Amino acid sequence: MPQPAPDSIAFDDVVIDFAGRRLVRGGGEQALEPKAFAVLELLTGSPGRVFSRDEILDAVWGHRHVTQSVLNRIMSLLRQALGEDAQRPRRLHTVHGIGYRFDMPMPASHPEATATIPIPSSAATIPPSPPSRRWPWLAGVAATLLLVFAATWLRKGEDAPTATGPDKAAGARPALAVLPFVDLSQARDQEYLADGLAEEILNQLAQSPALRVVGRTSSFSFKGKNEDLRTIGQQLGAAHLLEGSVRKDGDRLRITAQLVRAADGIHLWSKTYAREERDVFAVQDEISRDVAQALSVKLDVARYNREQAGTTHVEAYERFLRWRSIVMQELYDFAHDRERLQLAREMVALDPQCTLCWDALASSLRSMAQEVGGAQAEQLRAEALQVRERIARMAPDSWVAKRDRSNALWLAGKRAEAIALAKEIVDSGPLTTERVWDYAYMIYAMGHLNETIALVEQVRAVEPMALFLSRDLQFDYTAARRYQDAEAEYQRGLKLEGIQLEPTYMAFFRQLAGKRPGGLQELRELHRQLLEQGKGFDTPFFRDLGQELDDRAAMLDLVRKALTDGAYGGDLAYVWTSVADALGDADLAVAALRKELEAQQGFQEGTLPQFPYVAFWNAPFSGVRAHSDYKRLLIEAGVADYWRQTGKWGDGCRPVGTDDFQCE
Repeated sequence: MPQPAPDSIAFDDVVIDFAGRRLVRGGGEQALEPKAFAVLELLTGSPGRVFSRDEILDAVWGHRHVTQSVLNRIMSLLRQALGEDAQRPRRLHTVHGIGYRFDMPMPASHPEATATIPIPSSAATIPPSPPSRRWPWLAGVAATLLLVFAATWLRKGEDAPTATGPDKAAGARPALAVLPFVDLSQARDQEYLADGLAEEILNQLAQSPALRVVGRTSSFSFKGKNEDLRTIGQQLGAAHLLEGSVRKDGDRLRITAQLVRAADGIHLWSKTYAREERDVFAVQDEISRDVAQALSVKLDVARYNREQAGTTHVEAYERFLRWRSIVMQELYDFAHDRERLQLAREMVALDPQCTLCWDALASSLRSMAQEVGGAQAEQLRAEALQVRERIARMAPDSWVAKRDRSNALWLAGKRAEAIALAKEIVDSGPLTTERVWDYAYMIYAMGHLNETIALVEQVRAVEPMALFLSRDLQFDYTAARRYQDAEAEYQRGLKLEGIQLEPTYMAFFRQLAGKRPGGLQELRELHRQLLEQGKGFDTPFFRDLGQELDDRAAMLDLVRKALTDGAYGGDLAYVWTSVADALGDADLAVAALRKELEAQQGFQEGTLPQFPYVAFWNAPFSGVRAHSDYKRLLIEAGVADYWRQTGKWGDGCRPVGTDDFQCE
């Protein structure tokens, strides 16, 4: 039989007290916040096992909508508490490109060889760590906007152009996917260059309205896989595939590109380009033109490049490709954060006019601040702010500067102006997640649910293999009471790669509300999956809920208990709201919703960011939106003022006379 988990473990001069949720080193308790202890508990529970970043986020936070800088800070706290050196770790190791591993010391030969270290009785008990809020719509981007703004980097570009809408007549435009190029260099050390070239070519081809080009996330999902080209074409909805290879020898590049018809694998066009490294920009242009010509599409690369705002400096560009490669591989440990910061400093020194290089520097400074802490962190944050101010001065019309101004307007309560400026970013460029992120949150926050859905569906048309978009659409369809669409998207998303925690969460509450088939047996299975997939759900409230899934009154009593007993309910107000809403108790749902919103920093002061506002619309089942207390919350949050100011009311809401309104 399996052995029960120990109440504590001891090694070196460290004791981890799981029962008391304390860490003691050298006889003194080390301060650890709940999330940090939860990560430590996860890693030490399976010593020697490598946990990926996503596994940690799913287990501890209950979702992946957490910036990498937060996880960096948690790891930094753990290293400090354990007395670890990030560059010469003994126990807590970063496994580059994957995640983290905790190694326990080898067991002693004799029992008496391991001393027992006492735990101070006066230490305060730290409560278990609950999951954070699940935000629908683009919160699951592979990385945060500030850290991965350049996921579609262009050498003179703010963003990569992609198809700007759903391809309702896909047959009218050649559909193309650019697959990752293969690094054939002798040392196999040019992967960043191979990926960068493929992405640059993708970006240039996508600017043609005559082409429907699959987005990077979907195309690169086949990297390293030996899939049949016909299968890839079918899964991506692409009739043509561009594949290639890169070989670098000193300053010489040899790039081969091949255009393949996905249906039968026939090569339609192939060419090898031998150039010096300094000609890398020219060869990207040439390949893009050649592919476009092979597809009988006109491509004005020169005009496109002139309109961008990156760098044409070869050495700065090479550094950015290395910087971006680190980000795309999610290598967010101390050593790689330091390397990114150094690369960013070199970029701006080589090309001071490169707006996106400065943006990379600001992001790197903030990431490094999370690593070091203390006075040095404050200096880094101050420098990051100065860099942002420089961007605002040097490129006030860039989408990056507009994004920052839009968010500042929102926090100042000028929501109509914020939304208008955010929409400018969406309308002036391709529909990539970077550009639509803030605007989508803002319009969702104001109750424009179907407008949000239309926007997400357009982005998904470019990224059909992105689970995070499928996941977000499931939230959006449910909020808009389009339950059949939500179920269809749930079933489609189950076939995509990734952890299904949040789709399971939404399916559970649709099941609880009686909006999907399967009955009590399916409800219990979904509850089991949530407990298994997300450690954050393993709380007294949610465990007890699983015992009462056939008793509505008992489940509602559990919500009431959670509302009055903080120790029992934990920090799960969003779950209480969802349970009460799914069970049709609008009074209880709105009480939980108020508790959920008032816990958010800035709600009382009117400086709440757009993201927490989605809580208003995540309760579609009970009729809570018609509740008088719900109306008061909308007024307190400034939503009603925005509606009156713009005349654009949220879905299902309308004015009543001159001073009142009603939602349904």
